[in-house]
Amino acid sequence: MNQPHVKPASIDLLQQFVDRGYLSDQQRDQLCGLESGGLRSIIDNGLVPESIFAEVLSAAYHAPQIPREQLPSVALEGTVDLSSFLIEHEALPLSLADGVLRLAMSDPSDDFLLQVMGAKLKCRVEPCVALRSDLLEALLKVYPKHSSAVSSIGKVDLPDDLDSDSALVRDLHRLIQRAVSSNASDIHFEPNESGLRVRFRVHGLLRDIDSFSAEQADQVVARLKLMSKLDVTERRQAQNGRFKFPADGRMIDLRVSTLPLHDGESIVLRLLEFDLSQLSLQGLGFSQEVADSMQQAISVQQGLVLITGPTGSGKSTTLYALLNQLNTAQLKLITIEDPVELNITGINQIQVDEDYGISFSAALKSVLRQDPDVIMVGEIRDAETAQLAAQAALTGHLVLATLHTPSAASAITRLTNLGLPDYLVSSTVRAVLAQRLLRSVCQTCLNFDGAVTCASCAGVKYSGRTTIAECLPASAFVGQVSEQLLATRLLNGVSLADDARRLIAKGDTDQAEVFRVLGLHAESSIEPNT
Repeated sequence: MNQPHVKPASIDLLQQFVDRGYLSDQQRDQLCGLESGGLRSIIDNGLVPESIFAEVLSAAYHAPQIPREQLPSVALEGTVDLSSFLIEHEALPLSLADGVLRLAMSDPSDDFLLQVMGAKLKCRVEPCVALRSDLLEALLKVYPKHSSAVSSIGKVDLPDDLDSDSALVRDLHRLIQRAVSSNASDIHFEPNESGLRVRFRVHGLLRDIDSFSAEQADQVVARLKLMSKLDVTERRQAQNGRFKFPADGRMIDLRVSTLPLHDGESIVLRLLEFDLSQLSLQGLGFSQEVADSMQQAISVQQGLVLITGPTGSGKSTTLYALLNQLNTAQLKLITIEDPVELNITGINQIQVDEDYGISFSAALKSVLRQDPDVIMVGEIRDAETAQLAAQAALTGHLVLATLHTPSAASAITRLTNLGLPDYLVSSTVRAVLAQRLLRSVCQTCLNFDGAVTCASCAGVKYSGRTTIAECLPASAFVGQVSEQLLATRLLNGVSLADDARRLIAKGDTDQAEVFRVLGLHAESSIEPNT
């Protein structure tokens, strides 16, 4: 007979992880003060391996551990309507007999889940434990068409052998799951003398995570190519692909790039995920003044709106936020992208493919014959694309585009260098937005002594990212449009460095992060903290 479900003290559970060498005493003390005793933070930040986490909680809650092969493949009768709730709480019903529901959970300390399931099904709930990655994969198979947390899995092109029982395949799948849980934007697989080095890019910076031996390296590369529908036998040419993967109760889109090196192949996985329901300029961290100015620029629905900044500064996300606001039944939107990072219902999206003659300029010529209202050009790279974009803006279209320039004012210099005359620039450009991404200070760290390693951010002192920006509104382009003059016409006179000062004053970021992103230029513009 199973022992009763008694909730152990958080400190006792955490001490077991300390005793096993996975947590420090300082991390244990800090985690005790977090919601649910810090258990969710442990697994979210990868502080403890899934298998150890499941083993400790299984013993503590007297909850049997359910192996992957024993998780069901069909939904338990009467639970389909609860699919979204179950995915959100990472739980899967196993059986219901004699008034007892056996429930596989990643975290059996979730009392709310147990109470809801007991009330809904009018039964007693017996918690069981399963590895988080195994559980999430099973959930997406059991509830493929009813989960509001997952985008139509029936239409998802999953890797053919997602269910492979190979230990290496399972390790690779769990590595991807860990990247998702860590909010990584990229996973880097890099060959070296000992095998494959694995790094995650989290909030803009790389960190070492894991490695594969030299014997496993070729198998890992082949597996990733297989998942991406790439040529496994091609090792001398770069390849690009993508695949979708179930993780954290949703489908993650991964873009894959391979690059031959002298000692093997480097593979980078870009994790693409946008929540369109929450995608807005304010949600991305822009000031209210900048958001209002950009809103005014796109509301005219005619002219050229430019987003500038280096690679990795969030330009594509800002473009998607603007498109999200314009995506209505009354407007026809067409995008030209390289690559298409997010499929958006209601928008016609074109993938640039130079090998087949589909360049930005060639695609833009064809798009103009499709009677669009709004056109998004992923990047203005050459004179022909710049000329076509400006002409489209002049003839009644709203054109959104990006440029690789360091400031808003220098975007205008870039356009003139591409051959656009001053009169065309001043008559078409509605707004220019230059932006950067800054890591946000971990708020949990602020509540603890500096000597304590914060479990919420895994000790890096930053959690999440926010945006700084400078904006040139339409009024800036009246008359002369030289770069020197435009630099004095920024919205409210706020430069990138000035906007960074705003975030420092709010405690959202710090000087070290601003200096890292903006360089010494910011040092002369931002006063030290007093």
